[in-house]
Amino acid sequence: MAKSARELITLQIGHYANFIGTHWWNLQEASFVYDDSSTTDINHDFLFREGITPQKQETYTPRLLSIDIKGNLGSLPVDGSLYSPQRNDLSVNEASWHGRVELIKQLPEEKNEYLMDLEIEDSRYFTQRDEDKDICMDDVTNEHGAKSSSLPASQKIYDLSKSVRVWSDFLRPHLHPNSLYLLDEMLLQSGRAVVEGSQSNYGFLAGASVYQREDVEDGITDRIRLLAESCGSLQGYQILTDVHNAMGGVSQGILQHLEDEYSTKDFITFGITPPHLNPQTPQAKALIQATIAQSYSELSSLSGVFVPLNLRSHCLDLQAPVTKWPHLNIEENNQYLSSSIIAAFLDTMSLIYRSRTSPLPVAHIVDVLTFGGRKIAGGSLALPYGLGVDDYLFDWVKGHKPPLMSVSSGCDISVDPVSEVQVIRGVQSSRLVSSDTRLPPGVRYASAAQLYQSFLEESETPPSLRFITSVRDPLKVGTPFPSIFSEKLSEDGLLVPSTSSFSATSVKSTPCGAGLHQGGSIGTLLEQLLESAQNLNVMKVPQLIDEGMDKEGWSSVLEELKKLKLNYCHNNEEMESSDDD
Repeated sequence: MAKSARELITLQIGHYANFIGTHWWNLQEASFVYDDSSTTDINHDFLFREGITPQKQETYTPRLLSIDIKGNLGSLPVDGSLYSPQRNDLSVNEASWHGRVELIKQLPEEKNEYLMDLEIEDSRYFTQRDEDKDICMDDVTNEHGAKSSSLPASQKIYDLSKSVRVWSDFLRPHLHPNSLYLLDEMLLQSGRAVVEGSQSNYGFLAGASVYQREDVEDGITDRIRLLAESCGSLQGYQILTDVHNAMGGVSQGILQHLEDEYSTKDFITFGITPPHLNPQTPQAKALIQATIAQSYSELSSLSGVFVPLNLRSHCLDLQAPVTKWPHLNIEENNQYLSSSIIAAFLDTMSLIYRSRTSPLPVAHIVDVLTFGGRKIAGGSLALPYGLGVDDYLFDWVKGHKPPLMSVSSGCDISVDPVSEVQVIRGVQSSRLVSSDTRLPPGVRYASAAQLYQSFLEESETPPSLRFITSVRDPLKVGTPFPSIFSEKLSEDGLLVPSTSSFSATSVKSTPCGAGLHQGGSIGTLLEQLLESAQNLNVMKVPQLIDEGMDKEGWSSVLEELKKLKLNYCHNNEEMESSDDD
């Protein structure tokens, strides 16, 4: 029997964070089980909540607050459409006075084929059917006059890699009306000059200043309070935030509020740097790098655990190599594609605390990953897991290891491991041990986690603390997840012999693994960060000066980074030696 869920609230702060979040919510909805005869190991009540519309229709929406800039929503209304009554087109005849009326109508945002198909599916659900009249649902059309396809959107194949402009262009679940909060870019522009080549990027201090406005702070905190009040047993928050722009400063204000008002709860913060950043001037580059450094410094101190997410091998080198996964094809400059990788990590890793059987409390995860002042942990992802169509896990792990690749600036998780939590998903019990394999007397493996943990304990020196869990549900990567898989994978994400050939679009689900790790590699990341930050001359960046940065403020940032690094040194002499270089 599933245990009752201790809810978590998700905050998505920034445009790229919302790209990742959109993929993540889509992946979660794809794993919903509607058939009573089917089973699932995932308890969605941790992250979703039930509701009802004014039309008495049941809803199931994310426990989410999404923050972005005005203009980044595309065709998605800021209050959604789920709870809003149908609005008829306005007419000049409806004016309440008899003078001359000029009606100005804004053209709706153009929708791609996927969104139009979703709109048709929704109309089928929300339209009240008249039992006395036979309505042919195949003839339903949307507001653009497009007729319904014979296939639902979830079963069609779309190439969204070229048509997606904003994250709402591929959002599948409906959002609650209070799930969105938009910042006015004019507030970020106030009081600072925009230098050519800055790509409308704003630094950490600009975001912190905007959050301090009473209307902004009240608008955000009121939504957080409403989310918290809807929970019966809230255990904490998971925060996805951009750290390369002003959203890092906005997140600082939010985390400070959470620490003040919800001090008994736990916070996991994922600090996200997209791989497609390409500043056109040295000043724009320095602005981004300084903002990342300050975000790491400030957000890690306010979080239970801070997990940097960056597909590049260096947290401040915007041209560093991007991590490559075997059997995946990724375009690093395409937000829709690159964000899907981090979403797959989040969806898999979070199963640690949202599984039906024995979920690990977030407080426990924080304790495992943070001790001795170490508040930064690294993430890893094995996508796909690497099993072949004829493999059994017991035999396979003897000659292979899951290709766990870093999603945290190239951190090598094998360096000085201290503690970790890992998840394996999609390896069914029938694939654990071959019927021909003879196990020692009394040995029996009930799950992939039990088998893999036993193998690791026998084959290598384990970290001080290790928790491994597994779920039977694979990662379901159907529409609108992008087709990033190689032709060497079967429909269920298993490697096929070289003599076979599959279309990359045929992959519908896949086993995979993910983890959070504490160890010496985080010290290497912080060393890279500190060294690069020390080489920045922020006083030559007009944007930073306009936002309020001075020598004393930057020295404080560097000092905090040194303290973070010190926690990963074996002794103080190592840190003092580093300072002398």
